[in-house]
Amino acid sequence: MARRSDEDQGVRMAKRYALYKAGLSDRAISREQGVSRTTIQDWRLRNAFPVNSNPNVPAKAKLRNAETSIELPPEHHKISPERMKLRRELYDAGNTDSVIAEAVGIRPNSVFTWRQRRGLPPNLPPGRTLRTSEHLAFITPDLKRRAVALLKRGVGAPMIAREMATTVKSVERWYTEALLGTPYVRQSGTTRRSTPRHPSGRAYSKMRTDRRARAFVLYADGLDDYEIAKDLGVHREQIWEWRHALFLPSIGKAWRKHAVKPKPKLLGAAISPMSNPLYAHIVASIGRGIASDLVDDAVSDIWLALAEGQLSPDQISAQAGKFRNRVIRNYASKFGTRSLDEDIGDGDGFRMLDLLKDHGSSDWLEEMGATVW
Repeated sequence: MARRSDEDQGVRMAKRYALYKAGLSDRAISREQGVSRTTIQDWRLRNAFPVNSNPNVPAKAKLRNAETSIELPPEHHKISPERMKLRRELYDAGNTDSVIAEAVGIRPNSVFTWRQRRGLPPNLPPGRTLRTSEHLAFITPDLKRRAVALLKRGVGAPMIAREMATTVKSVERWYTEALLGTPYVRQSGTTRRSTPRHPSGRAYSKMRTDRRARAFVLYADGLDDYEIAKDLGVHREQIWEWRHALFLPSIGKAWRKHAVKPKPKLLGAAISPMSNPLYAHIVASIGRGIASDLVDDAVSDIWLALAEGQLSPDQISAQAGKFRNRVIRNYASKFGTRSLDEDIGDGDGFRMLDLLKDHGSSDWLEEMGATVW
């Protein structure tokens, strides 16, 4: 069936308005216009019109008066092109139906009908619908995740809906969507959703509203009483009282005396560097007869020479003696350089460090009156 034009629809609405002004009931108006009684009731409720219930006036007299005195309601007057352009500009700017209606001078229902005839979606904030209350929170992924986590933890849907400013149907729908996304949760033998201790959600606490909302969000994220109290800057007992007032299960770590201690790992035998064939070959080429720390120094020098490319594995046996003698000359020769802390002489405490010139000590001696020979 072809859609009625705006002019025919306006005349039809004008006649409906005239029948209503004449005092006809919803049933009589629906019979005259060929629509259902529910349609007339919805139209009357949208326009905030009371029910016509005056049995003293006959229906035929009311109908005769309506046919002779048809008046158009204000919103059905012909709108000028300028106002129509303004309406579209306001819609393209992202305004809602109520804002557009107030600017143009019509009712929001007329803007709704105009938008539906042109297939235009409503301009609403994200997470809102036409039937969403202004007091409900925006639907965000974090809100869904926290609500599902609380449901799995055993918190009732009415309490979640009340504390998070949403509806019970939305919470249950999010839980169903979570089950569809995780089929393994619905398999037999797995952990089922625990029964809420207070399913009606009629439990309240004495905590301030802002703190209670923040504590509920932190609790949904999995924080325990101590972490929630630290975030809010309150004592841990207040969070405990708030949680017990709402019959919320505790989130805490296992007690230290009940914590399962891990089994000590058995230590195996130490891995010897001699298991490396190249290392064993270097040690055998250096030979014995010197201290173990000198052997380690010689092995380090040979290994470094191999890494730098100065020595090949075939030359280790021939060049090992040279590295051995160098280590002995540097660290174990009695004819080599002495340490500064080593005693010189017959053990009278005189060291090589005492032979170094100290200008500061000479100045101090002169200030004390010492003479230089």
